[in-house]
Amino acid sequence: MKAKTVLFALLPLIAISAWRTEIFAQQHEHRHEHEHEKEVVPPEKEKPVPKAPIIAPPAPQLEEGVPAGEFFSIAFRPDGRYLAVSTRWSARFGAHEQRTVNILDAKRGKLVAYYLPNRFYEGIQVALAFSPDGRFLAVGGLDGRVYLWDTKSAKLLRTLNFTAPPGPVETLAFSPDGQFLAIGGRDGRLRIYQRTGKDWSQLSLTFNREIVKGDLTAPTPKLPGKGILSEKERRELEKLIAALRLKNPPFVKAVAFDPKGKWIAVAGTGEIIGAKEGIVVLPLPIKQNSRPLAVLRGHAKGVDIKSLGVGTTAQPKPPVPWVNDLAVSRDGRYLVSAGWDGTVRVWDMTNFKELRKLESPRTPTGRVATRIYNACAISPDNRYAAAGGFGNRVDVWELASGRLVTSLRVDNIVETVAFSPDGKMLVAGGWDGFLRAWQVGSWRPLWQYTHTFIEKEIPKPKPLK
Repeated sequence: MKAKTVLFALLPLIAISAWRTEIFAQQHEHRHEHEHEKEVVPPEKEKPVPKAPIIAPPAPQLEEGVPAGEFFSIAFRPDGRYLAVSTRWSARFGAHEQRTVNILDAKRGKLVAYYLPNRFYEGIQVALAFSPDGRFLAVGGLDGRVYLWDTKSAKLLRTLNFTAPPGPVETLAFSPDGQFLAIGGRDGRLRIYQRTGKDWSQLSLTFNREIVKGDLTAPTPKLPGKGILSEKERRELEKLIAALRLKNPPFVKAVAFDPKGKWIAVAGTGEIIGAKEGIVVLPLPIKQNSRPLAVLRGHAKGVDIKSLGVGTTAQPKPPVPWVNDLAVSRDGRYLVSAGWDGTVRVWDMTNFKELRKLESPRTPTGRVATRIYNACAISPDNRYAAAGGFGNRVDVWELASGRLVTSLRVDNIVETVAFSPDGKMLVAGGWDGFLRAWQVGSWRPLWQYTHTFIEKEIPKPKPLK
């Protein structure tokens, strides 16, 4: 009984001691100069926390150390009023993912509508393109489909299904007259569809050719005949294992139409058929047996094998150079290409010659992996070229001189960049869960957008004015 009496008498002291220990631990994180603190007294009244400014809201963290989502592709409507963006967003505690295409008011960075096919997309949508008249929106991605939307009526006109081979879609582009749609994917082929009706609900395949091929590293391991996998899961796993065999995957990563309708440029990963490496430029109008006008080579030059960490007897050569993105100037004179080699190449398309090489600032380690560029863009007045990638920044150069104008810092890898049609805004997004806009020239932040998690029913698309 005495022991119990003493224990009950000590309980208040134990509780007070535990409370003090917790308060001390919280404040100890912010102490820098002293090893010992006086007794912590709780504040009489907590000060209100000021609202974060629009330019720098708090990082969207759902789980500690895990970003809430990413932005993968952006496309301005030609009149500059709207901006389409593709996102992947994790539910709280990783319950499920929301893969969406959001429509923003481009001037303010405010959400206007979602374009979803009565559900969340089954894969990340990595390619977006508006038709030249701004009416139609093409959406393509890792679910192996291309969705063709009429934004005037907010109606899904057609879905092209590539879920069986060829598989995921990597890039999309409309022709200048709006009559053709080029599609590149992970089977190394370029496909071009022609609109045959009043809208994109009716179309026909007019061109289908293999552009790049890949190298296989080892035989695909066989899965057991029976197990816990469903038939659908088994097929998905087999496709994934097959993709992992590719040392140089045959992905068509970028296509770009000449605004004047004279050529189409195609680039990607793997080995260019008939040319080893480079950007293939095909004539327009294109035929199945059309020969290239040119193959633009450059991203293979000056690659440091040691910086890649692959200079071994087992693999004495670096992978085939990868071109991740292409952008063409409004007048069709210039083409820029973003590569894994840490450079952006500027090409003069009047003679198909390399005009200059734009290099990223070297990191302390100097490794190529920290300098890979994923995306590039040219301002409408041909004054600037911009690119972003693994360096956690967007680099901007003067196109004429090659001078680095600025490096705009972000918090993670950049996946997509674009100038607004009027040339007054530069927008970029990526793995840090934010889409950012800067004023061209002053490079002052204009707005910052982060996706809002959809808690209730999936919203229906809205017509765009």
